Amino acid sequence: MSFNWFRKRLGVSMLALGSLVIVAAVACGSDAEPTATTAPVTTQPTTAPQPTATTGAGQPTQAPATPVANATQAAATATKAPTGGTDGPSGSLTWAFSTLEAVYGIGYVGPYRTSATNQIGGVEENFFVYENGDAMTPELIDSYSIDPAGTKVTFTLKPGIPFQAPRGFEDRDFGIMDAAEAVEWFNRSNATTNPDSTYGDAGDLAGIFLEAVLVDQYTFEVGLVSPVFYCLPISQFGCLSAARGPHKVTTADEYGTEWARAHHVGTGPYVQGECTPGDRCTVHAVDSHWRKVADVAEITGIQIPEAQTQIAMMRNGSVDMATIDYKLLPDLVDGTNFRFLETMPGGFVGQSIIFAGNLWEEFHARTGEPLNPWDSAVYAEDYPWLGDPWQDSHPANVKYTDTNNPAGMTDMEQARLVRLALSTAIDRGGINDSLLNGIGTPIYSEYMGPEYPGWDASRETGVWDVDGNRIDASGTAQSVPWEIDDADLDAADALLTAAGFPAATRKADFGPLTLQAYAAEAGPVGLEVADAIMSDWARLGIEIEGLVEDYGGVISPRMRQRIQYLPVLKNGDVHSNVYPVDWPLPLVDTSSSRPGWGVGFESPAGARWLFQMFAERDPQVRTQMHLDWVDYSMFWVQYAGVFQVPKGIAVNSKVKSWNGRQQHYSNVSGNPEFIVLN
Repeated sequence: MSFNWFRKRLGVSMLALGSLVIVAAVACGSDAEPTATTAPVTTQPTTAPQPTATTGAGQPTQAPATPVANATQAAATATKAPTGGTDGPSGSLTWAFSTLEAVYGIGYVGPYRTSATNQIGGVEENFFVYENGDAMTPELIDSYSIDPAGTKVTFTLKPGIPFQAPRGFEDRDFGIMDAAEAVEWFNRSNATTNPDSTYGDAGDLAGIFLEAVLVDQYTFEVGLVSPVFYCLPISQFGCLSAARGPHKVTTADEYGTEWARAHHVGTGPYVQGECTPGDRCTVHAVDSHWRKVADVAEITGIQIPEAQTQIAMMRNGSVDMATIDYKLLPDLVDGTNFRFLETMPGGFVGQSIIFAGNLWEEFHARTGEPLNPWDSAVYAEDYPWLGDPWQDSHPANVKYTDTNNPAGMTDMEQARLVRLALSTAIDRGGINDSLLNGIGTPIYSEYMGPEYPGWDASRETGVWDVDGNRIDASGTAQSVPWEIDDADLDAADALLTAAGFPAATRKADFGPLTLQAYAAEAGPVGLEVADAIMSDWARLGIEIEGLVEDYGGVISPRMRQRIQYLPVLKNGDVHSNVYPVDWPLPLVDTSSSRPGWGVGFESPAGARWLFQMFAERDPQVRTQMHLDWVDYSMFWVQYAGVFQVPKGIAVNSKVKSWNGRQQHYSNVSGNPEFIVLN
């Protein structure tokens, strides 16, 4: 980024900031609630084993059907999918994982982590999946509708879909996926209806759903916390922070909790075989399935913690697939015997710097309770990268007197310039070339970059106040380009100087800056990326330190408690380019997720826009709101985007292709039934 964009707009007023006139524009979006006369949101029934009918209003009604007595009859009733030109499943694959978890067959009493069977995939199916740009494409669901007021959603399941017996238990009848089982899954998993639930998505379900209620054999209703017409957190894609599918939970009643925890029972094209925690787990394809018969008969996941050992085992043929760290791919990939395979083509995973500690919300977005952000440890002293909006509005509550700002500059503007300078100094191209082997692209926010829907390299953010109003450019408050040049140290230096940190006294005035790093979704290469970023920042004359701590045990609890004030290189809840352009940005980026996990910053604009987008039915309106939110976040530099790389896995020549569905929260497809062998 040439410094011209900043210097030209700053002009001669850079040092004369004593009197800034702010002209407020009309805020984007609307606070209007949906009216009861609005037509309900519906889907048309999809092809199903026993199709349901719909009323003229789109509400599902159950077509007459003979009750399915058991899983054997259900399997006969259910549609058998084509085998894709094969005679059925055949062959096997071995997949290396750095960590292979235990099996957690009933998530609501399991630890807060995934299951080995979910790591491999294929055992569960989903209520909804992502197809043709729609994250709410029904899979287990036949049809659904949301009432006009947005108070409840009615679901009708595809009838006759059997639960599959784990290996060794084929003599047991596990029944079918019916509404009674779906209601139990919802109510045992949801933290609202089951406060003791430890299901990984318990809080995400609680943020959207109330109690599920049985209507008939295949129909059930679930209350909504507030109107949500965009998407629901029961899609494989990962809408609203949840991605797992339903599984049979009443096995705990039939066979005991310990048996149920150790045996994952789903409706998918694979079933659980032998599984030893921390060692290996095998899933087996079924010979017939209502949706898709898999090509690969058996997939075994094994735990191999060390990356070089994984590479060696791939070379000697004892491993067929491994999620090799990006920086090590050239040690293995040769394009013939071994290659990097995108299992969800077009999907990228990224990493950004989260500027945690910028807590700008005074009241809880859902409950309205006072948050008193000035009492947080993040505002115990004046950190240059943290903006304190309470200096003027709540002077009696602030913990420090802000004395180092240039004349007329608020602490919020000073901190914004500092964050923009730090983002401007990052050599994104160099990181891609030297650490990512040129396979990635730069990104400029967690929310936006090349390959994202809506990306426009020529777009600029405009100027915003903290409450989400577009305002006129004035003084240092200038529009920021979506795409900034790499490693522009001159521009970064000028931004820091304008913020009151001239080069001559910068090290002393600024104080030490610590960057925390975590391997996160892009893998261990993130730690080396952090080293490169710290080197870039050190060239600005700032004292830089690095700190690597355990994320789950240390950083995440600080994020949850909103006391994290150090910037962190990892992911928030976006970290991927595959959302539709009309998606709401995550609730965890606002106070809406309290008391649960959040990214450590909060903004009143995002908190307001979140619920407006949930309730908005028009995708074009949601698209404009999404882009406005991106503009706001990029102007305030809540994230400094760094890089994104294609999602995929290293495979040997046994694997021909794997074109899975897009999943927001996975780097490798969760649909091994789409693997095709050579």
